[in-house]
Amino acid sequence: MALIKCKECKEKVSDQALMCPHCGFVGMSQTLETLLQQQRAMTAHQEDFKKTEMERSLEEKRSSKRIDIKMMVKINQETAVLFNISKYGMKLASPFTPKIPEVDITLDNGEKVFTMKGTIRWVSSKHSFSNLIDFGVEISEAPPDYYEFIDKLLANN
Repeated sequence: MALIKCKECKEKVSDQALMCPHCGFVGMSQTLETLLQQQRAMTAHQEDFKKTEMERSLEEKRSSKRIDIKMMVKINQETAVLFNISKYGMKLASPFTPKIPEVDITLDNGEKVFTMKGTIRWVSSKHSFSNLIDFGVEISEAPPDYYEFIDKLLANN
């Protein structure tokens, strides 16, 4: 351990000090500078990773084809309008937004009733109609015949 002069106030300070005890100057030692550089690099890496995760999420979201379809569905036993649907999600509109993100979905296509579970992923400030709130639901549980129904819709589109 040696004494060095503070770059700011020129007082004597230990070369191990992270900051000057006299004036508070930060950057006394190479160790602090190195730590700050490492922290900046780590933060930049984390931001890049988050962007990559978000980009991947958007790609996966857009990789499943959506089908424009207008029909009535039930969300937690309340009526909602279905605007588009895919194997993994749907866009809906209703005069309410469910109080909790986990929802029960009942879809009757005229031939079969599908009972599913989903999670609300977004709520829009834009409205489809003057009194309806748009929101998106990611399907978390669905019966196998629901996926067959979607495959048939995709084949006909």
